[in-house]
Amino acid sequence: MSNRLKVLLGLFVIAILAVGGLGWYLGLFAEEEEAASVAEATAILDSGETEESSSGPISDLTGTWEVESSEATFVGYRVKEVLSSVGDFTAVGRTGDVTGTLVADGLTVTNVSIAADLSTLASNSRGRDGQLRRQGLETGTFPDGAFELTSPIIIDALPAEGEVFTTTATGELTLHGETQAVEVAIEGTIDGERIVIIGSMDILMSDFGITPPSAPVVASIEDQGIMELSLIFHRA
Repeated sequence: MSNRLKVLLGLFVIAILAVGGLGWYLGLFAEEEEAASVAEATAILDSGETEESSSGPISDLTGTWEVESSEATFVGYRVKEVLSSVGDFTAVGRTGDVTGTLVADGLTVTNVSIAADLSTLASNSRGRDGQLRRQGLETGTFPDGAFELTSPIIIDALPAEGEVFTTTATGELTLHGETQAVEVAIEGTIDGERIVIIGSMDILMSDFGITPPSAPVVASIEDQGIMELSLIFHRA
C-alpha cells in the first residue's frame, strides 16, 4: 500500500471517528424528544403505567394535590445549539425527580410549590449532561430548581374530562441560585382522577446568571432557551 493511500485511509478513519464522537456527544443518532403536551401526558396515563388512586372522578378541585411520580411527570429544557460542520440542533434534557403540591379553593388555585432535582437532568447525550454539571446550569453546584406561585389562578369552569383549558401561572422561578419573577403559559386537563398540567416559558440564561456552556464541537448556544414541565397531580 502506498504512503499516499495510507494517509488517505488514515484521514478517512479520523473523519469517521470525529463524526461518531460528535454524534455521541450531541445524541445526533437518537430521535429528538417532542415538546411536552397534554396529548403525550394523557396517553401515558391512559396506558396504565402510573399509580392508581381510589379517590374517584374529579368533581371539585378544592383541597391539596400532590405531584405524582410517573413517566408523564418531568421538568426540562430545550435549547438551540449551532454545531460545527453540522448546523442547528435542539438539545432537550429532562428530569423526573419532581415533587410539589397544588392547593385549590373551589376553582381558584391558591398555591403551587414545585421542586426539581436538576442534577438528574438527562438528554440523549451523556457528554452534554456531564458538561451541564460543570457549565451552564452548573447542576453540580446548583442542583435545585423551584417554582412558587405568587398570584392565584382562577379557572372559569371545571373542565370536562379530556377538555383542555389554558391559563397563566405567575410566580417565582429559582434556577442556578437566582430567583426571578416569571409567567408560565399553562395547558391543563382532567384525566380520570388526576389533573394534568403542561407548562412552558422562554428563559434568558443571562437573567439567571447562566453562561451558555461551550464544547469544541459546539459553535454557539443561544442565550434563550425554553423551560417545559409536565406535571401529574393526584389528591393528597
